[in-house]
Amino acid sequence: MEINFIDLDNEDFDPELYIKILVAVAKADKNNGPREVEYVANQANRLGIDFARVWDTTDKTFLISGKEVSRLTAAVIIKDCILLASLDKNFSLAERDKVYTYAAKLDIPRSDVDYIVEWLGDYDALEKKWNRLISGDMH
Repeated sequence: MEINFIDLDNEDFDPELYIKILVAVAKADKNNGPREVEYVANQANRLGIDFARVWDTTDKTFLISGKEVSRLTAAVIIKDCILLASLDKNFSLAERDKVYTYAAKLDIPRSDVDYIVEWLGDYDALEKKWNRLISGDMH
């Protein structure tokens, strides 16, 4: 599932921080593999960020400190961290913990994270309905 609401010209969005956090989340679960890495690499590429450099210089313990982050950047980070963590259909405890930790540091309330998880579930259900419709398999 790919949901992109980022206006690449939006000055409120911090693409480097966004990619660093996605890298940290991807590295947080030892069971993550090529699919998760590819997701982050694609996002970095789309945003003009040198993925290899960020991957090599960011580890799973990356923390946000002393940096003001816009609500837009924070919300996109949390949404895509959850998407990334769910690619393997298993939002692991380590990944969930990392997402809640980042949400707290980004001033995103836990209830907003839970809302994003619910919203992504709704979006996934709609996408499945759409795919059934276009495949002609409505039964």
